[in-house]
Amino acid sequence: MEQDKNNAINATIKDVARLAKVSIATVSRILNGKETVSPHLVERVMSAVEELRYQPNAVARALKVRESLSMGLIIPDIENPFFPALVRGVEDAAQMHDYSVILCNTDGKPAEEERYIRFLYNKRVDGILFTGGRYSDDNVAMLATLSIPVVLLDRRVGSQLSTVVTDNYLGGFMATEHLIKRGRSRIAFISGPPELSSVQTRREGYVQALRQHGLSYGEELVLPGDFTFESGHRAAARLIADGLSVDAFFAANDMMAIGAIEYLRAYGIRVPEEIAAVGYDDIRMAAWYKPSLTTVRQPVYQMGQCAVRRMLELVSGGVRRYSEEVLRPELVIRDSSGSRGGKEQ
Repeated sequence: MEQDKNNAINATIKDVARLAKVSIATVSRILNGKETVSPHLVERVMSAVEELRYQPNAVARALKVRESLSMGLIIPDIENPFFPALVRGVEDAAQMHDYSVILCNTDGKPAEEERYIRFLYNKRVDGILFTGGRYSDDNVAMLATLSIPVVLLDRRVGSQLSTVVTDNYLGGFMATEHLIKRGRSRIAFISGPPELSSVQTRREGYVQALRQHGLSYGEELVLPGDFTFESGHRAAARLIADGLSVDAFFAANDMMAIGAIEYLRAYGIRVPEEIAAVGYDDIRMAAWYKPSLTTVRQPVYQMGQCAVRRMLELVSGGVRRYSEEVLRPELVIRDSSGSRGGKEQ
């Protein structure tokens, strides 16, 4: 048979076997690494594969061995600077294991989350990495019913699915205690969506730091936010409109912190001289924004890599169905937190 060498899709495993003068079973064993074969045969088969430009049918392989070498990654907001670093960590780790990543952005909409979950499952991905929006409980419950592995990222919902998170309680505590040690005593908290476990635990750390240092806490000090620059802007406006006498704030992410600082500066309030600020995440902008932003660094890239590793362990059956990995955050001190005579201990 005359093989069209310029059209790889025409080549089949039968063609490879015929050109290498071996059986189809031998070709299959060599390509899948299932069995020790003599180097001479391996060389013949691989030479035939190269000459014919043969590419195994990935869909057929997935149907036969239930392994597509692909995974889905569902995130709520690709415009949030937190997520590109997470995506990079996932993709780099996946590529090391010859996996492809299908990225799905939901804009935090439950209906889109559900649509993408069904889409990925029907595509026969080997597993799904999921970071949901603020109303994701029903979709997390759906994920728990799937017959493929699922790993939650930066969210802790129930106890049926494996999770990779940062210690958000510790992060909230460190951010608030840092401001206290810098001499600040009336500290506001700009919250993210209150339904998210990450926001809840950051707030718990904030409250505990105040109480541990004998400072007053009141609900009026908690300002609503949704992780966007605009919501930080609104929070600072409310801070001024309500006449809250604060000398610092801790925001649940960097974009809200920057939004709040921009409003305060436009209003004529100096940061950090009059009001100090701490954010959360350590997005790239935090280091070069003026004033440079003191923040709690999440190991976002590492989080993505850990999630892929856990996913592959689940795919191979190497770990139990549920496990949790908690990564440690780091306080990064820059200009925005200032000083009023307080010292770090």
